[in-house]
Amino acid sequence: MLDSEAGFEGCLQSVAEAASHGADLVEWRLDALGANIPSDLTSRSPLPSILTLRSVQEGGAFDGTTQELSAWIEAAAAQDPPPAWIDVEYSQWEVCDTVKGAVSQAQSQGCRVLCSSHDTAGRPTDLTRRVANMQAGPFDAVKMVWRARSLRDCIECRDLLANRDKPTIALCMGPAGVLSRVMTCAWGGLLTFAAADASSTTASGQPTVRDLLEMYRVRSLSSATKIYGLIGDPLGESPGYAMHNRAFAAVGFDGVYLPLPVAAGWESLKATLAVLLDESDSLIRGASVTLPHKRDALRYLEETASDILPAAQRSGAVNTLMLNAEGQLIGDNTDAVGIIASLQSGGAQIKGARAAVLGAGGVARAAISSLLEAGASVHVFNRTRARAESLVDSLQSLGSLQVEGEGPFDIVVQATSVGMAHGESAGQSIFDVLEIDPGTFVRMNGHVLETIYDPLETPFLVAARERGCQISTGHDMWLAQGSAQQERWTGKHPSAEIWKI
Repeated sequence: MLDSEAGFEGCLQSVAEAASHGADLVEWRLDALGANIPSDLTSRSPLPSILTLRSVQEGGAFDGTTQELSAWIEAAAAQDPPPAWIDVEYSQWEVCDTVKGAVSQAQSQGCRVLCSSHDTAGRPTDLTRRVANMQAGPFDAVKMVWRARSLRDCIECRDLLANRDKPTIALCMGPAGVLSRVMTCAWGGLLTFAAADASSTTASGQPTVRDLLEMYRVRSLSSATKIYGLIGDPLGESPGYAMHNRAFAAVGFDGVYLPLPVAAGWESLKATLAVLLDESDSLIRGASVTLPHKRDALRYLEETASDILPAAQRSGAVNTLMLNAEGQLIGDNTDAVGIIASLQSGGAQIKGARAAVLGAGGVARAAISSLLEAGASVHVFNRTRARAESLVDSLQSLGSLQVEGEGPFDIVVQATSVGMAHGESAGQSIFDVLEIDPGTFVRMNGHVLETIYDPLETPFLVAARERGCQISTGHDMWLAQGSAQQERWTGKHPSAEIWKI
């Protein structure tokens, strides 16, 4: 946003950098300047310009009168050369003849007018009517943006674009709107918006130019592109976005991997999957599933009579979803692959080992079943003993398994959310939460595995390293299970080089 003429030089540098990364246009947010637009703005701009005066009511900073808005439109149209677009809010245009006259005059001077509407609170109740009225107006293109309540709002963006009568932009703000921002052009949208860098975003959920072009590869996406992503709540930083997209590109697979936030709870997951995985018109072809949805993802597969692979059946949780060529939904669990592979790569001898699994959720269940299958005896520790007992009872037939027990253990797997960034227990150690002394709990030179990858160095790993243990990080586990997911989705196993950060 340009908030003063003195700041123009710095903004020009940011625009030049965005242009070097591949941006096509620049939106100059002039909310704070009103009609005081630098006279040489468009002539010095490294990119064709969209000039915007966003009102306070629609998330901007302009709180002037309609007469002041009309003066601004006239000043914007008087730029030499004229801007590529002038953005005018529909709510201002429809109620004021002076604004209508200024818009008509700007168009007669060769300026294209983008009619926009923004709702920063949520979905407008009159969304369909508003878009129809905007499209019927004397505008060169229309822009409809609102804050997504869930991923289902992105489907409305797609449908709006499919039924457009003139060039249209349809986007959603917020974490659940990233899907629309990445896919809008592939769905027929006129353009999408990105920030020059992470510090200059103008709306929640807005990616940077580099992420949009390099990580998500928006120029190569089409309506045929297969969409995958990470389902969870909350979704913090994940290496998956960069690495899965890099893997798709490396093997020539027409796919894109995106954040797919789904609010915690069975009903939320059920409703979202029912829409996203509709076999007649599937929006996505597969997904990674993380906390807190792994158990409920299995329940969804069971209730929809979908195919559940043995690893998911044994672990009682699903972390990988995919639709096959016939549109059949399949659930798998590659956590087990990641757990065993990362322990073995660290030199752990699993057969005959005494292992402790900390936790009683979906990841813990995958760890227990895979360790038992590999020949270890397993002891389960959890904050709620009753939940650990229930888990042990359900897996008792798989091998030597019991609740708690005396250390030291040869292998310890940390399978809770304790210590996870953005979680309720960020910065805490599971040893402290369970009142466990790592000095007696883990055998000297034993092997420990952290299943959290954000942050990479958790308090659990710090304590284990001080004990002299061999360390496998959540990133090690993620690489192994993510590689297995790629194989499920594309039929090709990515090379180790692809997974390097």
